[in-house]
Amino acid sequence: MLKTIRQSANAKTGPIATTYRAGQHHTFGTCPPTCALNPQGVHGADLVDTEYLAALYDAVPPGGQAWTYSHFAFQNLPRPAPGKTTINYSADTMAQAVAAVRTGRPAVVVAPAGTVWPYVFQGVQFVQCPEQLSPAGSGFTCASCGGGRPLCAREREYVIVFVAHGSGAAKVAAGADDPGGCYAATGHAAIAWHATRKSGAPDDAVAVAAFARSLPAESLLRHHVAGDIGRAA
Repeated sequence: MLKTIRQSANAKTGPIATTYRAGQHHTFGTCPPTCALNPQGVHGADLVDTEYLAALYDAVPPGGQAWTYSHFAFQNLPRPAPGKTTINYSADTMAQAVAAVRTGRPAVVVAPAGTVWPYVFQGVQFVQCPEQLSPAGSGFTCASCGGGRPLCAREREYVIVFVAHGSGAAKVAAGADDPGGCYAATGHAAIAWHATRKSGAPDDAVAVAAFARSLPAESLLRHHVAGDIGRAA
């Protein structure tokens, strides 16, 4: 199920196009059960939806940029290419992120609250999301990141770090026993994500392609504010 938004009101993304993807029977139904941030892994998808992934990779606004993130193994993800959606591998550990980068795939990682970046690990630079480093009230968003070329939409050799925040931040820590910490499990993102399951487009491969084509030229499109590329049961 796919929910499309032509101009997001999300304070982090800014006024750009976004999507949400959810399983028909469970909100986390498109996410892998192995994701450390998934508090209900039993409801996740074991397999990648290859038809949807192919459509997602091509779902870029005319002359624009598109990007997203996936917790599925990086070997499943296509490498960046001109005119294609940049699919970042969402790693659970720094070592996983480095392994992805060394195969030519961009990576991000969630870090425990209070950690300080940048940091070099195994020869790879780790830098914190610029939005998280911007002063409160500055208005910095994905829309303004990179001077109109968001870092997450770029082919790159450095890893972007998202420091955990919000009510689930305590679960994002080395050795944490309880899965969870997904930022979209609570708050406004959770409301939009849950609504996707009930009212989103059922043929998400067709819907994501049509949505990208419908956007103004040179638009930015952030796929999956919440959700992933799994084949929901």
